[in-house]
Parts: sequence; structure tokens; C-alpha cells
Amino acid sequence: MSWNDGATKELGNFFDNLSRVGDVAVGAVKAQIDDEADRVHAELERTVPRGETGGLAKSLTKNEITDRRDWYGHRIIFDGEDKHGVPYQRIANILNSGTRHKSGKRFITKAIRRLRNMSDRINDRIDDEINKKL
Repeated sequence: MSWNDGATKELGNFFDNLSRVGDVAVGAVKAQIDDEADRVHAELERTVPRGETGGLAKSLTKNEITDRRDWYGHRIIFDGEDKHGVPYQRIANILNSGTRHKSGKRFITKAIRRLRNMSDRINDRIDDEINKKL
């Protein structure tokens, strides 16, 4: 038995935990991004202007981004076109920002504003997950 058996064991435990921290952190970041995307999507669903047809509200979609390597996120867009061939995303942008003659509703801007301080919420989530799992 050597004098550093306790230190060796502690150091081994430290490196075992350190190797798991990366997986825990990645999982926590993905979970927080999912929550944030759900919040923005729910806010847009709640506040999107409803027209005669309701086509703009029905066109709102949220998809996970899978076409980019080493990237994780969601794409929230107004997908498709109205009966005149105008893209719903363009209609949403015009309704959000307004025109010379009509002020904007700012519904997209308000929903995106919910993402402020997201990095703080991600850090808190990582800390919580690490404390739970390790």
C-alpha cells in the first residue's frame, strides 16, 4: 500500500466525473433550447393576427434543424403561401413591422424578446443537471 492511494482514488473519481460533465452539459443545453423554442412558438401561436381565413396562424411551424452538422436548434417560420401566392412569412413580417400607412403589431418582435438572457437560463440548467447527476 502506498501513501497516495487516497489521492489516486480521488483523482480517478474526479476524472470519471469530468468525462460525464460534457454529456450532461450537452443534454442540458439541448433541453433548454427545446424549452425556449416551445415558449417562442406558443407565444407566436397566441399572438399571431387572425385574418378572415386564419391561414397565417395555420402556417406557423416549428421544426428541429437537422440539415446542419454540429448544430442544434429549431426553425420557427410561417410556411407556405396564401391564395394569391404571397409567402406567409412575408405577410407575417409586414404585419410585425407595419407599413407607412399602418403601424406594426410587433408580435414576432415580442416573441423573440422572450429569448433575452437565454444564456443565463442555459447556464442555470447546466448547473442544475450537473448537481443532480454528479
